[in-house]
Amino acid sequence: MYPALILAGGASKRMGRNKATMVVEGVPMIVRVAHALRNAGCQSILVAVRNGFQRREIMSVLSHLSDVQYILDNDLERSAKSGLRSALRECANMGIERIQLAPCDTPWILPHVFERLQEGSKPVMMPKGERLQPLLSLVEVNVVLSALEGAEMRSSLRNTLRSVPCQIVEFADASCFRNINASSDLN
Repeated sequence: MYPALILAGGASKRMGRNKATMVVEGVPMIVRVAHALRNAGCQSILVAVRNGFQRREIMSVLSHLSDVQYILDNDLERSAKSGLRSALRECANMGIERIQLAPCDTPWILPHVFERLQEGSKPVMMPKGERLQPLLSLVEVNVVLSALEGAEMRSSLRNTLRSVPCQIVEFADASCFRNINASSDLN
């Protein structure tokens, strides 16, 4: 299995607090995502964070897991696309060729999603339930990094990822893709 990159660097403005460490059904969201990745075979997990404070907070809830590394966002721009670009630059510097992306705010994600994405061979393997899930893609680091660096500022992350050879993997049950952006999403 490929290493995983949990995207946890967002500001969580709509939530008003760090989503990654929010407890859902008794377990912090990022722990639920990390366990799904581990259960799918990802032994090495990288976590992209915004700053040192966020890293310390997330480290406290992931301390029970071994082989977790943290990547600080060093991009001046603050967006999901720039955070991913910054993290993938670091992955490329580490020699990682392919990596499984996973946002920290999908607490119901299941291991079989990651397992099915491994079956394809395109540079981007993107899951789709009711809609595309670009932040849950299995990606070739250098291919996606080149696309991100060449993309127009206003181009969406989904369109940027779809601009490279991409395979869409359909999932009938989309409930595991549900993400949490605001307190009302927990209802």
